[in-house]
Amino acid sequence: MQSIPRILTLPLALGMAMPWLQLQAEEHARLNGHLEAGFEHDSNVTVDEIDTSSDQSDEAQVFDAGLEGVLKPTEPLNITLGYSLSGRRYQSLDQFDQDIHLLSADISYDFDPVTIGTSYHYSHTTLGADPFLDFRRAGIYLGSLVGENVYLLASVQDKRKDFDDSDARDADIRGASLDSFFFFNQARSYLLLGLDGDREDAEADAYDNDLLRVRVALVHRFTLGGEDNRFRLGWRYEDRDYDQVTVTSSDPLLNDPLAGDLTERSTSRRADRARIVEASWRIGLSDVFSLEPSISWGNYTSNVDSADYDRTVAGITLRAGF
Repeated sequence: MQSIPRILTLPLALGMAMPWLQLQAEEHARLNGHLEAGFEHDSNVTVDEIDTSSDQSDEAQVFDAGLEGVLKPTEPLNITLGYSLSGRRYQSLDQFDQDIHLLSADISYDFDPVTIGTSYHYSHTTLGADPFLDFRRAGIYLGSLVGENVYLLASVQDKRKDFDDSDARDADIRGASLDSFFFFNQARSYLLLGLDGDREDAEADAYDNDLLRVRVALVHRFTLGGEDNRFRLGWRYEDRDYDQVTVTSSDPLLNDPLAGDLTERSTSRRADRARIVEASWRIGLSDVFSLEPSISWGNYTSNVDSADYDRTVAGITLRAGF
C-alpha cells in the first residue's frame, strides 16, 4: 500500500514534468489540421482535364478538410504525412460536382547548406459522384539557402494520370521545376518565381504534349487588429503544344472530271495557352478562425473550340486551423 505522501507527490511530480514532456513531444512530433467551408461563383463551370466547358455559370458550396503530421526523429530529418478531402457542390450543374481525396508523404534531410528530399502524392477525384481520375506524383528535390534571403528549390517528378472512362487520355508524365523564393519582412513574406516543364506521353498520340509553365506569386503576411493576415497575389502562364498534326480541307477549288477535285489543304498542331491571375486575402479573426475572400480570372486560348474560353471564379471561405 502506498503512503499518502507518495500518492500526493506523484501527481505533483507529473504536473511539474508535463510542460517539459509536452515541449519534447512538440519538438519531435506535431499535428496540424484545418476545416474550411464556403461559397463560390464560377462564370464558366469547366473540367480542364477533359476539355469540357459548360459555357454556363453556377454557384457552388465548397469545403476542404485536412490533417498533417510532422515527425522529427532527429533535428535534420523531417517526415510529413498528410490527408485532405476537398470538393464542391453546384446548385444546378450537379454533373460537375467534384471530390478530391489527397494523400501525401514527404521525407527530407538537411545536410546544411543543402536539403535533399523526396515526396509522393496520390489523389482520387470523383466527378458527378462517379470515379473520374487517379493521379500519382513522385519526386525528388534539392533546396538551398543562397545568402540570407533567397532560397532555391529544384525538383524532378514522375507522374501518372489514369482516367476512369477515357483510357486514351491516360498518360505518363516526366517533369522538372525550379523555384526561387525571395524573402523579406523578416522572412514572413516572399516573392516566388517558378518555372515548370512537363513531357506528357498519353495512350493516344492525339494527347501527347509538352508543357511550359511560368509562375509568379507574392505572399505577404502582416498583423491587422492584433490578428495574423495573409495576402496572396499570383500569376501564371501556360504554353502547351501537342504533337499530332491535323489536316483540314477546304471546299474544292476546281471541279474537273478528269483531274478530280482540287482542294486546299492545311496542317496544324493543337496549341493551348493560358493566362491566370489570382488574388486572396486571409483575414485573421482569432487564433483559430479566419475568413478568406478570393478571386481568379483565366484566359484560355486554343485552336480547339472546347479549350478556348474565359473564366472568372470568386468566393469566400471560413477556415478553422489548429
